[in-house]
Amino acid sequence: MKLVRWTQFTWDLAKLPAVEIDLGANYAIRQATAEEHKIVDKTIFSAFSLDMDWSDTLKILQHRLETEIGRIFEQKKIDCLVVTHGSRVIGASVLDTIQDVENHLITGPAVLSEYRNRGLGSKLLYCSLQVLREAGLVRAHGVIKNNVLAAKYVYPKFNSSSAPCEYSPRMPL
Repeated sequence: MKLVRWTQFTWDLAKLPAVEIDLGANYAIRQATAEEHKIVDKTIFSAFSLDMDWSDTLKILQHRLETEIGRIFEQKKIDCLVVTHGSRVIGASVLDTIQDVENHLITGPAVLSEYRNRGLGSKLLYCSLQVLREAGLVRAHGVIKNNVLAAKYVYPKFNSSSAPCEYSPRMPL
């Protein structure tokens, strides 16, 4: 099994900078509905499986992600944001609003490969951090694989700090 190194990014949500989110006329970020559970699953797993940086790790992540996404979609308030292009869901970010978890960004901002490099991941991350702040969190944590593009260009934004961490994406026994 390949050794995977992880980094935990942390944001002080009280110091979250004010950022204007302009997506243009064709895109929107909004809360997911209960009926979108399957499309969110499909979007997230497509985003990961088609990304060479993640495809090798997806096998160890998949069961935990499926379980965590399912848990979030069973809640009364679904803590999941989606990015849409027209009516098509092209990205999602599933969140955990429990204060003391090691990873509030369950999936991180996951955007389909054909829609990347347009700033959508950064905008989705910012909106995710806003949701976590509105849920009463003081700090938010996001765990991500080292050396993936999002760890270099997306997660460092919005005054984050980072440190290497031990992370086991398998479900605890």
